[in-house]
Amino acid sequence: MAQVELKNLSKKYGKVTAVQNMDLIIPHNQFLVLVGPSGCGKSTTLRMIAGLEEITGGEIFINDERVNDKDPKDRNVSMVFQNYALYPHMSVEENLGFSLKIAKVKSEEIEKRVNEAVNILGLEDLRSRKPSQLSGGQRQRVAMGRAIVRRPDAFLFDEPLSNLDAKLRTQMRTEIKKLHQKLKTTIIYVTHDQVEAMTLADRIIIMKDGYIEQIGSPIEVFSKPANVFVATFIGSPPMNIFSAEIINSNNNIKIKLDDNLYFDCTEYQKNKLQNKKNIFLGIRAEDIMPVDNNTNTSFWSFKRNVDIVEPLGTETQLFITINDKEIISRMYNPYEVNVGDELTFQVDPSKVHFFDKETEKAII
Repeated sequence: MAQVELKNLSKKYGKVTAVQNMDLIIPHNQFLVLVGPSGCGKSTTLRMIAGLEEITGGEIFINDERVNDKDPKDRNVSMVFQNYALYPHMSVEENLGFSLKIAKVKSEEIEKRVNEAVNILGLEDLRSRKPSQLSGGQRQRVAMGRAIVRRPDAFLFDEPLSNLDAKLRTQMRTEIKKLHQKLKTTIIYVTHDQVEAMTLADRIIIMKDGYIEQIGSPIEVFSKPANVFVATFIGSPPMNIFSAEIINSNNNIKIKLDDNLYFDCTEYQKNKLQNKKNIFLGIRAEDIMPVDNNTNTSFWSFKRNVDIVEPLGTETQLFITINDKEIISRMYNPYEVNVGDELTFQVDPSKVHFFDKETEKAII
């Protein structure tokens, strides 16, 4: 178990800043996921914690011990890489025990730890196989086993599932979640896949251009995004974002989406928007609901023709247009809908998000 702390951590490559003044505490046993687009600094952060990347500024503490000047082998963390990093000429069993052999651990102890890893990961029938005889998922389990035998204070995962197909990724997400529950240790996990982040994490950090945009539980970052970037990055499909105008006439505040589409504000929304003129308005696809004509009068309601229909089995995505912008509505328990059909859509005003037009930060 380990608590990992980053104090004012920075990394620069020449004039390019990859990570900027990061302050973060990762408690014992937490499963933390760093997520963001390519180049946001998430893998660089992980590599600095591991000691594989020199830091430009700041400090790293593992179990209250400053490790800036420690070699990777002396930090007692184990890293699982995207490309598995297995020795092709060694069997599964030999791969699992090799790092312990190099560290001159006694053979009895090596055997004990290898057996533990084999049992945890279900590798019993694969012990004698070479990496070339394994599937992608099996290779990744062996890579995790190599990390387990070292009994580290923390596990570091760098996009471990990106080389796997969709079915295997789903399976391995479950394996990694079970591993965390069994080992009860700190895991720091890097991915660009927000589905991985949402399903695995106790806490998520969303990064962009070397900065932390938001930290929170999966539910928090999904339901209360801090800004437009988080709102459109977390969730699939991304949150629908509209440019909107606030019309304030004698304290009767309305939201204008286009010349023919106005919505009344709730009292709570009036307090948030009374001093605003232009904003971004966000609505998730599942909160734009096609309904029968008997609409709920407390909900926002409008009619639109369907541009595109995407049946997905248990749900259907409908593409419509508002103010020349393509919008996605997600319909559960789907019924037959055709392109060109005019449908009535409803939106629960309490599910709507508002963002400042200039800063793009949430209006709360």
